[in-house]
Amino acid sequence: MRHAARHENGIPQRRRLLLAGSAVLIALMLLAAFAAYFAKPLLAGPALTELVVSGQLIHVRPQAVRAAVLPVLGGGFFSTDVNTLRAAVEKLPWVASAAVRRSWPHTLYIDITEEVPVARWNTDGLMDAQGKVFVRTHSSEWAKLPLLTGAQGSEQDVLAEYNTLVSLLASRGLTIMQLHVDARGESTVELSDGIQVRLGREDAEPRLERFAAIALPTLSTKLAAVAYVDMRYTNGFAVGWKTVPAAGVTQSKEVGPNV
Repeated sequence: MRHAARHENGIPQRRRLLLAGSAVLIALMLLAAFAAYFAKPLLAGPALTELVVSGQLIHVRPQAVRAAVLPVLGGGFFSTDVNTLRAAVEKLPWVASAAVRRSWPHTLYIDITEEVPVARWNTDGLMDAQGKVFVRTHSSEWAKLPLLTGAQGSEQDVLAEYNTLVSLLASRGLTIMQLHVDARGESTVELSDGIQVRLGREDAEPRLERFAAIALPTLSTKLAAVAYVDMRYTNGFAVGWKTVPAAGVTQSKEVGPNV
């Protein structure tokens, strides 16, 4: 009888202990959730509310920079990833590079270096000194830049060839305004006076040097009538005329060019 009484009296006590334990557990969980909710913004730091955009900006608008930054802006000073912000800004047209830094407590500084075009690419591209086509435009503002044309993906190779060929003619006061590399890899340059020089697929440099050293002096008095000079011959050159030339100009006697 005494054992049964103790058993019966123990049941409510265990329930009370279980209920108390459950209540404490729930309270701890609520406290942890409460702490996590309020700790997150505290750990993130104060919000970045001021954006300062600097640099010699001509084509990049501060409004475009702000629009690129907002979607990837962190919740606060400490949670903002400057590398993510920099990558977002550098995707904008005309942005060559961006330096991003935070200043306590609310300011984000972005200093931008704009692209400098060195050549036009195909019909509407502008190319920088690294051979990257960074924007498409049909503006006549860039008409005086040299025009490079070639297959998609060959931008860097064509620019490198252009730079090499330009350096060969610089000492002679000649300017290359166009370089065209066709699907077969044959190169043709056009000088500032409109004369085309056909260089072929191989030995473009020595052929252009031969043009400057031999063909140009030979044709010096008749350049206004020259449409193109074909330097793909081993021991000579051929001339295409705009009009019938005067006598005395010798052309290559070879059967065909060595492309």
